[in-house]
Amino acid sequence: MKHISMYVATLSILWMAFAFLPQEKLGWKIDKKYSVRFSSPSVGGVFTIFKGEVIFDKSELNSASFKLTIDPTSVNTGNAMQNGHIQQKDWLDSKKYNSIDFVSTTFLKEGENYTVLGDLTLHGVKKSIKVPFSYIEEKKRSKVLASFSINRFDYGVGSPNDGVDSLLNIDVIMPLKR
Repeated sequence: MKHISMYVATLSILWMAFAFLPQEKLGWKIDKKYSVRFSSPSVGGVFTIFKGEVIFDKSELNSASFKLTIDPTSVNTGNAMQNGHIQQKDWLDSKKYNSIDFVSTTFLKEGENYTVLGDLTLHGVKKSIKVPFSYIEEKKRSKVLASFSINRFDYGVGSPNDGVDSLLNIDVIMPLKR
């Protein structure tokens, strides 16, 4: 009987010790059902290759991070000629700049939603941007929904007389899984 009591006491102490250890940062994997769309009144399309590292726990915003990458050669506007033109030097110059990157710096809670501040690198130009997003979590799955705009001229993309609007709307649906 003494051994059983000692065994139970030891298990209890171990359980309590592990319960109070710092929790490992919980990372998410980006599900293949993501969507990264861009649009303006004059052009629109999607990027079909998107990857990254996502650490997000709404109760631990100081530990959160997004490191996201888009392959610019994966652009699809629905027009093969336009897709090829976008790859050229005066637009994405995807031979020289083979990724579009976003790295978070700060997360903020704003009402029911969130904002991530971070650096967007596009066409070799890095700028700090603010991206509002909503976060929906369901057990081992979650989803980040973001909509924001960028001025393509801030990144040296295209020229003022090319017939394309300067502001591009970006819509991201990023399903996540454990």
